[in-house]
This record gives sequence, C-alpha cells and structure tokens, in this order.
Amino acid sequence: MGLATRGAGPLAVFVGGNRWHGHGLRDQGFRAWLRTHAPRQAVLDTILNLETRHLTYEAVTALLVRRPDLAGIYVAGGGMEGAIAALRDARAGERVALVVSALTPESRRGLRAGQVTMVIDTPLEKLCREVVARMGRITPGAAVTDLPPLFLPPDIHVRESV
Repeated sequence: MGLATRGAGPLAVFVGGNRWHGHGLRDQGFRAWLRTHAPRQAVLDTILNLETRHLTYEAVTALLVRRPDLAGIYVAGGGMEGAIAALRDARAGERVALVVSALTPESRRGLRAGQVTMVIDTPLEKLCREVVARMGRITPGAAVTDLPPLFLPPDIHVRESV
C-alpha cells in the first residue's frame, strides 16, 4: 500500500471484528510494515465491518465524503465487495488504492476494472495439501510441536496478473 497509493492522504483498514484473530494479525502486520517502510503514511483507526458487503459499502461511502484526501483502503477480511462497489460508484478507484485479502470472482473483476489495486490471497490449496501431508507424518506418541513451522508466502495478484 505504501507503494501503491497515488497521494499523500491517510489509509483506512477494515476488519470483521475486534476478536477475529486473523484480521487483527493482518491489521498489525500492515501497520508494522508501514511504520518501517512508509513512516510518514498516516493510518486511520481500524474500522469494523462485520464482514458484510452492505456495512462496508456504507462505511467506505461515508469515509470518501469525510476524508476526500483518502489515499488507500485495506480490507483485511470479508466485505470487500462493498468497498469495490463504493469505489466504483464514487468513481474513486483511480485515486484510492484498494487492497483486499481474497481472490474471488468479484475481486478479479475489480482488478480488471481498476477498483482493486492488489489482492493478497492465502494459498488455501497449498495450505490444505501441506496440512494433510503433515497429518500423515505424525506418528503415535509424537507431539505436533515436533513438526517445523509452516510458512507459506501469500499469492499476490495485481491487474496485470489476472
């Protein structure tokens, strides 16, 4: 996002809820990366969207009015369809970068149309294959902690890659 924003305005982060561990980790990682690589980039308080299209649409629409200097939005969980639609309806996709967390038919269309800047997708197929393979390697009496940690890089998608 630090490289994709087209202006010097603030960034917004949407998560499903305060207790959703994965969303919180994405929010923290996003902010940590920006502190290191784009320390002057302001990030607004995290916005809850309950992973709903409608709530995200309303929140993004209001945010665009309240913060005309908005440079980017990161939807760290569900509800991205609402953000895509709000940017499309406001014709703000060219000035507001949007990063979402799953490659779906709608985010793919958003990439092609220019409303979505980047998709950071969890490689679910690779993850599932590796989990099943690891389960097969667990022997009776062995501790799961005996297995090395699993780190899978995310699948990054931009307009040119779809």
